[in-house]
Amino acid sequence: MPVPFLQRSHVFAAQLLHKAGLTVSQIPQAVQVTRETVEHWLQKELESGNAQQVLLVLKGHVQEKGPKLLLGKLQDMLLVRLVLHLGIRGALATNIATLILPFVLKRVYDLARQNPKMQAWWREQEWSRRIPTIEKIRSRIKEAGTRLTPSRFKPSDDPNIFI
Repeated sequence: MPVPFLQRSHVFAAQLLHKAGLTVSQIPQAVQVTRETVEHWLQKELESGNAQQVLLVLKGHVQEKGPKLLLGKLQDMLLVRLVLHLGIRGALATNIATLILPFVLKRVYDLARQNPKMQAWWREQEWSRRIPTIEKIRSRIKEAGTRLTPSRFKPSDDPNIFI
């Protein structure tokens, strides 16, 4: 089974995984376990109604509390599965999860964006309708510009008075 990494950064990640202690045959297994875990987690969280937080995790935006908790849950699931499927120790599983998870999350996000169901879901979201189009932004800027009038200084005895 060939190593499923295609880009130069993926080759570097495979080298790091090998240096971390995985054999060459375990690297594709680790990627497969990670992918299956992410897909299972994704399905479970979408069924729970956490779609917006899941989308933030997939995009890598985990600054808020909700996405942080979901990412922690995913990492815990992945650690357990790596230990069980590959027969490795917890410290090694932590290192492997830290290396592989961002690649897999990005790939799942890219595939989800191409999925017609995901595109339909995006169109149905109320918050996606609130994002203004470029034309709306331009018209608002033009309206604001026409309403602005310069303040003029009226000469009087007191130079500190503006009318």
